[in-house]
Amino acid sequence: MYTLLIVLILILFAMFLYEWSKNRRTAKEIKYIREWFAMAPCLKENRQILIPSENVEIKGLSVELNKLLDELYAQRVSYEHSRQAMMQVLTNISHDLRTPLTALKGYSELLNREVSDMPAKEKITEMAIRIDGKANELVATINEYFTLSKITSGDMNMEPSMVNVAQICHEIILDYYDVLDERKYKVEIEISPLPEYAYVDTPALNRILKNLIDNAIKHGNEGKYLAFRLKRISDKVMIEVEDHGKGIAEKEREHIFYRNYTTAHKNYGSGLGLTIAKNLALQMGADIQVDSEPGQKTVFTLILKS
Repeated sequence: MYTLLIVLILILFAMFLYEWSKNRRTAKEIKYIREWFAMAPCLKENRQILIPSENVEIKGLSVELNKLLDELYAQRVSYEHSRQAMMQVLTNISHDLRTPLTALKGYSELLNREVSDMPAKEKITEMAIRIDGKANELVATINEYFTLSKITSGDMNMEPSMVNVAQICHEIILDYYDVLDERKYKVEIEISPLPEYAYVDTPALNRILKNLIDNAIKHGNEGKYLAFRLKRISDKVMIEVEDHGKGIAEKEREHIFYRNYTTAHKNYGSGLGLTIAKNLALQMGADIQVDSEPGQKTVFTLILKS
């Protein structure tokens, strides 16, 4: 009888020790998780909570907390990219606005001196033309930033519908006829005389095509060649703009649609044309792809839904 009682007491004591040990281990694991999670926002790299716990609930808690940590780090990386991009935008805005303004100031001072010294109609006219050109450059730059701001903020209203894009293409390339002829470009146009319909927002499509053609003229001026093609492949309508300029290196292709990125000289353009074109295309369910052979050709392809 006493032996049985002693055995029961020992069993109960062992169970007590086991539960006490398990609860103590669980408390340590919870403390570790709490302290680690409090420290996580200060860490500069993504590190997971790793606990070789036997407790199913602790394991589940660790999994859920690691998911939250993944989201935390992803948002931190996104924020850092946005912060750096914004800093770059502010730097570029400062540069892009200051350069033409400095030129305007210089020409205006020269103009004042010419007027005060002697009549000089030809010089005054020349300086007035330069001032006007720089003013136009400044206005265009400000408009580009304003347009991109509207697109990224979601304030750009679009009303996509089935539109005859062949007609729009004819009208767009006609607008560039005088410029291309004056610069002695070889132009190849492949647009069907028959209607070709796609789901687009007409103002957005016009802006995209003009930006792509402007880009081709700016970067392909050495080759003096521009091709403008409209074709259908399966259920997609594609518009190609090709130039024979210096081309785009492979390492640069992934960056050309980034805000303010440009392969041109720093004083030449805001670097927003392709960014605006890409964002407009995506907002109406289209896309823009680029293929380039440096020193040979560059082809931008606008892919539309039909």
